[in-house]
Amino acid sequence: MKTKLIALPVALAIALTPVPASAQVCGIGIIIAAMAANAQQHRELTEKEAATCGLLLNQDPKGVEAQKRSAAKAKQTQQK
Repeated sequence: MKTKLIALPVALAIALTPVPASAQVCGIGIIIAAMAANAQQHRELTEKEAATCGLLLNQDPKGVEAQKRSAAKAKQTQQK
């Protein structure tokens, strides 16, 4: 719920700013979402989370699970 409350002002800021400023807001949103995902869950953003400027943070459970599986597979390959 807290994420949705934060997402609303960010979405409005993106929608109501000129094009160059909107690109900056999107970049900032991705950076903040990546920092939050790293701090809370020790993971990177999924493609869908990054493509939506971080607005779908924690709303893509399938993407997070796929990311965890690929990271575990890469770790096993690296240990061999």
